[in-house]
Amino acid sequence: MDQGLALCYQLLDASDEQIAVIDTTYHYLFANKAYLTAHKKEKDEIVKSHLGDVVGADMFNNVLKPQLDDCYLGKEVSYERWIKVQEKVFRFMRVRYTALYDEHHQVSAIAICYRDLTEQKQLEVSLSESKQIIEQISITDWVTDLHGKIYFDDVFPKMINISKRNKQILAFGLINIDHFKTYNETYGGNAGDEALKKIAETLRNAFKRPSDYTFRLEGDTFAMLFNVANSDDVKDLCRKIHHSIESLKIPHANSQTIPYLTVSIGISILQPEQQESVASVYKNTQKILWSAKKAGKNRISYTIL
Repeated sequence: MDQGLALCYQLLDASDEQIAVIDTTYHYLFANKAYLTAHKKEKDEIVKSHLGDVVGADMFNNVLKPQLDDCYLGKEVSYERWIKVQEKVFRFMRVRYTALYDEHHQVSAIAICYRDLTEQKQLEVSLSESKQIIEQISITDWVTDLHGKIYFDDVFPKMINISKRNKQILAFGLINIDHFKTYNETYGGNAGDEALKKIAETLRNAFKRPSDYTFRLEGDTFAMLFNVANSDDVKDLCRKIHHSIESLKIPHANSQTIPYLTVSIGISILQPEQQESVASVYKNTQKILWSAKKAGKNRISYTIL
């Protein structure tokens, strides 16, 4: 290592910002002391390892990779928001991704910079308000503002039990965006986030009752829970949702279905007397969803349990 580079690394190590550099394959080239401390890693553990192995596959695939891909295209990505750093632990962070260029003016690496602003943020609001914000964030998907997976895991079994007790029909639906990976590759991660927000807004408009629930479970999958008087009501509502999303006409030139973004929907209609476990209901609904995908996508499949 030449003297200039060594001095540069010393300066970065002295910064209280968490700083790392990754190459175009998402492998670490460098991480300063603040970054290593935050991730509870030694330098030898991080350098040359993959970003996804350090932050987790879900965080990498659903949050970081789309943003980094935009950065590799030469765009600077920066924002401030609450971020989950551990289970039920959130910090308010300033995030910045900056493209680094080689002598041929090609992006060869990305600098990752995180600054923890939690204490500063908490000075702006009362402690009680901060707790409410963090609690809300823990159950909310940060892209769409729908409920997230943590809240779904809490609500799903409760809704099944309440529906049995009240002798109500419960509909549980999974919605998956067709060819969403191709969409992100074609239009970029920011466009993907905007598409997710539009679909989320469509779901919000479809479900207005306090007992209706909508969720974003993971990257391209949404869920819905709602009670109905009969199974025909489920089918009517799902057809309206499906049509509304297609009517958004979000361009998708590389879709193998139609030149717009579409969804496939799998619905389980749970009769009050059904005795399936929560895990079994979820698994059966996944199967119904994937039967819709295998049948050509952009369609709805149902099952009655």
